[in-house]
Amino acid sequence: MINISADNILLSVNKHISGLCFEPIVNLFSGQVISHEILSRLTQDRDPEVFFTHLSAQDSMALFCHQVRLLKSLQVPGRYFLNLPLMALIDDRLFARLLDVCEPWITIEIQDAPLFGTLSRQHKLCLCERIKLLQQQRISVWLDDVTDTCVQSFHRYAIDVGGVKIDKHAFWTLSKNHRALRQLVAQCADISPQIVIEGIEDSLHLELARRAGAGFGQGYLWPHKRWLHAEALSL
Repeated sequence: MINISADNILLSVNKHISGLCFEPIVNLFSGQVISHEILSRLTQDRDPEVFFTHLSAQDSMALFCHQVRLLKSLQVPGRYFLNLPLMALIDDRLFARLLDVCEPWITIEIQDAPLFGTLSRQHKLCLCERIKLLQQQRISVWLDDVTDTCVQSFHRYAIDVGGVKIDKHAFWTLSKNHRALRQLVAQCADISPQIVIEGIEDSLHLELARRAGAGFGQGYLWPHKRWLHAEALSL
């Protein structure tokens, strides 16, 4: 398991992270880019899945703060989606740090939203309250990687979020069952009318997403931009 403290991940950022990736989030009908998801690019010797999966909530918050500072230094105006785990909003100390660094041009994606159903009732209620506090600061919170197997857990708590992202693997699987895909989109619409389908890779995927009732998409169909850490530091 990777063990990087909140301080060490920043001190060794050049060792682990080579830059940022700007993935466009696009209106499915107009083609307009409405925002970008920000992902940290790792050096070639790091396995992204292993690295990010094993980051603690503390390390994830440190990475989030680094991304915010880097975006500020780039001085590129716009709205950006940044990822955080559930516990970064539930833990008192991490949430206080989040309030200090987050700004209205940032949208928080809860990257492990499917785990919401495994939380204790106390943690679920805490999360709902923390989301309300962020909204009062004009900071939007979205659910990421929502699937047909976890979507019902959010309805039971009437969680109030700015939008929902449908998991790319769920989309690919349900693309073979158009009725089930439309049903998932409708269930997500009960949580928020703002829905992004991830994993759109070609014109067929685009048409399926449109017909399913989603308004926005993300995926390889739309090229992303890369920003190397060394170039950003020279700005």
